[in-house]
Parts: sequence; C-alpha cells; structure tokens
Amino acid sequence: MSTVRVLLFGAAADRAGVRQTELSPPAAGASLEEFWAVLAERYPGLAPMRDTLAFAVNGEYARLDATVSPGDEVAVLPPVSGG
Repeated sequence: MSTVRVLLFGAAADRAGVRQTELSPPAAGASLEEFWAVLAERYPGLAPMRDTLAFAVNGEYARLDATVSPGDEVAVLPPVSGG
C-alpha cells in the first residue's frame, strides 16, 4: 500500500468535507509536517486550523516531526472544548 489513510474528526472533517481519505506521502520518510502540507493543499479549508489541530499516527499522538510512511493511519483532531 503506497497511501496513508487519513481520518478527520469534528470541525476538521467539516472544513475538509470528508471524514476519511487516502493520500500519498510526499516522499519516503516524510515528516507529519510535510504530510500536512499535502493534506492542506488537497483540502484548503483545513489550512486556517493548522495551529489548533492535534495529530495521531497509528493511534498515538504525534508531533509534526514524526515520520509518516505508506500504510500508516493519520488522525486529524480538532481542539477539544470543555468547561
């Protein structure tokens, strides 16, 4: 499999207009930040949310320097509101 499965939740899914998609990483060993650029290009509505989103790779919260490889699953998580 040469793609990454992307799951979008909450406001991120609303902005993208999809809850799930598949994208190819920009290069072997690409960082999550590089992968984000591909995702934001495909779904421009996500771009303004960049600084408020959290990400998980294969079920584990991940920083933007984490590696994304084909076959991985990336979750895009909006900020959690609460009181």
